[in-house]
Amino acid sequence: MARTPKSHRLTIANTQQTIDCAANQTVLEAALAAGIDFPFACATGNCGTCTCHLDAGKVTLMPRGDASLSPQQIKAGQTLACRARPRSDLTVTWLSRAER
Repeated sequence: MARTPKSHRLTIANTQQTIDCAANQTVLEAALAAGIDFPFACATGNCGTCTCHLDAGKVTLMPRGDASLSPQQIKAGQTLACRARPRSDLTVTWLSRAER
């Protein structure tokens, strides 16, 4: 019998929506599955379009292109939604376009 992966609460500050995000799912995958119009282009960690600020919580950042997220951006609390898997409940704000 397959075990359901642990899930965390994910709040997208731009839309004020809170959804479930499985531990084996990226922030971007969870947002798109919930019908949230989260900005992205490549979904592989190479372009930086889905860069967001991690307002609260912790993520595991999967491998990505070196040019898509600098060490300074990581230090400033930014992450890539397409490469970030939750380790706790999260709140993120996308940075690539103005709030709606």
